[in-house]
Amino acid sequence: MSAGETGREGGAERGDARVEELLRVNAELAAELRALRQGRADAPRAGRVPAARGVARLRTERDQLAARLEESEAALAATQADRDRLERQNRELAAEVARLSSGLAGLLRRARGRLLSR
Repeated sequence: MSAGETGREGGAERGDARVEELLRVNAELAAELRALRQGRADAPRAGRVPAARGVARLRTERDQLAARLEESEAALAATQADRDRLERQNRELAAEVARLSSGLAGLLRRARGRLLSR
């Protein structure tokens, strides 16, 4: 054997060890993701993995946005209730104006209004 062949064999062994390590880490991450999706874990583990920090940050941001959404929905419901109340009041007032403007009494009110505005 030459020195070059021994070096390649050592490189292949190191490459196999790397592949095995990557496969092991990948399996651990897959198990963690399954646990998170199934609700068996509350939050991703803290670690050096940037993706885990990113997932934790996104989860926190999602929770904050969900809270803001709930607040916005409550404010929207209150605004819709006020709008409905105002529309009902507007219809009642329009009916009252129509009632007061119609008939002989309405005619007399309009005539008096014209006389007073001169």
